[in-house]
Amino acid sequence: MEIGAFGVSEYTLVFRRALRRRPDGATGAWAIVRPLNASVSTPVSDDVAQVFIVPICSTLALDSGSYERFLVASDALPRALRLLARLTFAQPQTAENARKQIQSFIMAAEVEYIVQGMTA
Repeated sequence: MEIGAFGVSEYTLVFRRALRRRPDGATGAWAIVRPLNASVSTPVSDDVAQVFIVPICSTLALDSGSYERFLVASDALPRALRLLARLTFAQPQTAENARKQIQSFIMAAEVEYIVQGMTA
């Protein structure tokens, strides 16, 4: 995580999926690669066929480890996995729209974190 101008930190979420077809015709499930300690992550045993990267800009003043713990504790990562599970990426704009939705999940979690801190 790098701290940029105006106290904005940059972070990258990474998801992966194996596309090896199962007998029922389904593709592999998305798993979280980063943050590393995500309890919602599912190991992927097949060869990785897709990687999905979501850049995050955060104004929370947290170091990388603390930010990863925040992400794991928030509902944003499970929501991101549910979103990715529904997408086929057949349309060119699907990836960008998914990135924006996942960024909005993170932003909502950050706002909730800030508001809870203000009312504590």
